[in-house]
Amino acid sequence: MYNLAIRHFARTLKNLDAVLGKAQHYAETRKFDVNNFCSARLFPDMLPFTVQIRIACDQAKNAAANLAGKEAPRHEDNETTFVELRARIGKCLGYLETLSPRDFERTTADMPVKLQNGKIMRAEDYLFSRQIPNFYFHVTTAYNILRQGGVEIGKNDYLGALETRDA
Repeated sequence: MYNLAIRHFARTLKNLDAVLGKAQHYAETRKFDVNNFCSARLFPDMLPFTVQIRIACDQAKNAAANLAGKEAPRHEDNETTFVELRARIGKCLGYLETLSPRDFERTTADMPVKLQNGKIMRAEDYLFSRQIPNFYFHVTTAYNILRQGGVEIGKNDYLGALETRDA
């Protein structure tokens, strides 16, 4: 499960942080406060940018912790600036980097994972039907908020550099 998900969470969070860096540069060159994006939404009934970042981080760290049988770090959900959001991503990455494939050796597809509502799911279903889709939904929504705001980002920014080698 480590190679299937945790490495990808970390990779995508690094790409998301780079996109936030581009948003900061965009705001600087156009002389407006990048923190204007923090309250931006795609639609009035959707969560704002800050919450999209928080939830993406939470999905990654909680999935990692639950599948490794560890306690996830708690964050206060009080970020209001781009600097704080980037620090939140950094804290999440820092936690993910403490994990290794060994932490997931006892994780099986059928292992029960307890949800916050007291119910359980099979580890494989929890990861592939709940955590990964939720994670990418919130990363994509954050990306789209910035793109709608004029930040010059594209698919390659979202995907990041792909690990390729000569055939």
